[in-house]
Amino acid sequence: MLADQRRREILNELSRTGSAETLQLSARFEVSEMTIRRDLRQLEQENLVRCTHGGANFLGSPSVQEMVYSSKEKLHSGEKAGIARYAALELVSDRDVIILDPGTTAAGMVGHLRGKRELTVVSNSLPTTNALQSLLPEATVLCTGGILRQASLTFIGPTAEGFFAGFNARKFFLSAIGCSLDKGLTDPQNLDTQVKQAMIRSAQQVIVLIDSSKFGVVSTYTVMQLANADILVTDPGAPREVLDQLRERGVDVRIVSGT
Repeated sequence: MLADQRRREILNELSRTGSAETLQLSARFEVSEMTIRRDLRQLEQENLVRCTHGGANFLGSPSVQEMVYSSKEKLHSGEKAGIARYAALELVSDRDVIILDPGTTAAGMVGHLRGKRELTVVSNSLPTTNALQSLLPEATVLCTGGILRQASLTFIGPTAEGFFAGFNARKFFLSAIGCSLDKGLTDPQNLDTQVKQAMIRSAQQVIVLIDSSKFGVVSTYTVMQLANADILVTDPGAPREVLDQLRERGVDVRIVSGT
């Protein structure tokens, strides 16, 4: 298990229990106590936990099972940057009408879209909308509106979902917290999931952007089945057997290296 994935699992464990001892985490994840202490210090630096003598406490409600936006940005940043760059340069054309989901990988596309002409870009993400306004002043930028969730900085609710009822996009760039053949793309919050499903219904083509750390991870709510993706872009660390099965089901799989 990679360090970032282990830290995410540790955080999920702490979110369920409220606190845990270093010795318990060491036994569960089959790594040394020194490694666990290093993981906990990293999570503490991101203001997600508070280290104690012999363990750590979760900072927040025990029901929370997602990282705040600023923390997610730091995970697997190289792989995400490579995927985002490829998606923007190779999969977006002049005069496209595209939807960017609120994930950090889709947000990473924005800086690479400069030079594309007459784009129309839609997002329900506050950071992505701000980046679009700043970096792509020549594009037509649309924001769904709705209720702002602080944890994800996304607009959710009936207004956000209703925006897509009569909207016709060419491409939707989609990511998620988890990715598996059995459960598909999964996320921890149903209200965010409902908006993503409205985005899927409005798009002619769904392009999944998912780094290799997400494979095998299952979160609470299914966004869509992987076989329904038109294109899936990932990095070389993704499990070959899963990618082969997706190809057999008709998904166009693209593998790109990080920056």
